[in-house]
Amino acid sequence: MSWSISAIGKPAAVAAKIKADLSAYECSEPEETIRQTIGNAIAQALEAMPASSAVKVTASGSQSSSTEPGKFTNSFKAEVENLYGFVE
Repeated sequence: MSWSISAIGKPAAVAAKIKADLSAYECSEPEETIRQTIGNAIAQALEAMPASSAVKVTASGSQSSSTEPGKFTNSFKAEVENLYGFVE
């Protein structure tokens, strides 16, 4: 399975969107635990940012089964970027 989330805005609004997106569906294990761990790391990063910041968050991942029973290949990527020069 694969998943992808993204949001741009103020840290609190982005955190709420990312949380909602991650709660919208479940993945198989161990991908679900990996995905929730990434979500928690993103939430912690956003909580530390000034409320007036503008941020962009992207994260994605995928899991595939291996030829070895009960083993999986997981890949993932996450980025939290502060957007300088953002005007409203």
